[in-house]
Amino acid sequence: MLKIAMIAGEASGDMLASPLISAIKKRLGSEVEFVGIGGRLMQQAGLTSWHNMETLSVMGYVEVIKSLPQLIKLRYTILKQLLAYKPDIFIGVDAPDFTFFIENKLKQAGIKTVHYISPTIWAWRYERIHKIKKSTDLMLCIFPFEEAIYHKENVQAKFVGHPMANEIELNIDTQHYRQKLNLPSNKVIYTVMSGSRIREVNSLIQILSDTCTKIHNKIDNTLFVFPFANQTTYSLVKDYFDKNKPIFDYKLVLNQTRDVLKACDFAIAKSGTVSLESALCKKPMLICYKVNKFTEWLLKKKITIKFVGQPNIIANREIVKEFLQDNANAESMSSYMIELYNNKEMQQNMIEEFNSLHSALRQDASIAGVNAILDLVKK
Repeated sequence: MLKIAMIAGEASGDMLASPLISAIKKRLGSEVEFVGIGGRLMQQAGLTSWHNMETLSVMGYVEVIKSLPQLIKLRYTILKQLLAYKPDIFIGVDAPDFTFFIENKLKQAGIKTVHYISPTIWAWRYERIHKIKKSTDLMLCIFPFEEAIYHKENVQAKFVGHPMANEIELNIDTQHYRQKLNLPSNKVIYTVMSGSRIREVNSLIQILSDTCTKIHNKIDNTLFVFPFANQTTYSLVKDYFDKNKPIFDYKLVLNQTRDVLKACDFAIAKSGTVSLESALCKKPMLICYKVNKFTEWLLKKKITIKFVGQPNIIANREIVKEFLQDNANAESMSSYMIELYNNKEMQQNMIEEFNSLHSALRQDASIAGVNAILDLVKK
């Protein structure tokens, strides 16, 4: 029996790791078991989660500092459990500040370690590569340019493609997904993504609601669908709308983000994985994000890239308009989305960029990842 331990720290990691679990199970059948920390999708794929993944879903300096005692306690609790369990291999999924500590301790104990999804060392804190070297036997990269960075530093790395690029079909039947979700066929549908963390939702929800109102006032027959990856943020937005009673038509959907994206006409996405997911679903869109002023100040001193949205980072140019910090306001965002609605050429140009992006990332990520992991186990 092959014993695999995994830890994912947030909804995007849960989404990316679940196909990897399924692919390993398909290869090894009942001769493998998975334990650790994961969300709904990883658990559905076969992981036994020892702790609630949402405990790790903290982002931003201020927020991390507030949660530090709880995170430190969890870190030592899970480490003790893993050392007692003695997995054949440990796979840390994203959440680098948490998982590299675990990987380092397990590697010292003679357990082979893999990290799935490279931290953004190419964007900020490049010096982390020295910690990676000490902690990780194998880095699985989901962006093409990352492999060479690690090889240059003598770190074993493998580009496995992006699993979402393989999962999402190249040509999407929008009406099929509207029927599946019981959404009207004749409405102009916007997917509005407020984030998977409480802080993200709190910082964006009023801006997003005001943006939807302004779009509603200018474009006829609109519907705004808000998808959520967890019950906490779903309830937060539901309570906000129950209290504020928006004038636009809206629908809240739980645990079906990708289907909602496939069913819509346009998307308003935050930075990160959902911005790439929206692009792979070929939806004309914008990217928005806000952090508190202290976090913004620190990031400006450290970040070395021009963009925050994954489609733009991969393309190394702005193929999706970004609205960040003070620019993430209802007036600017609604004006852009209205212009995008009225300009078919803008829409088509964006979709063509997304098609090229999809092709570049469309490897069989799960199979490539499984091969690399099992090769490491055999060594």
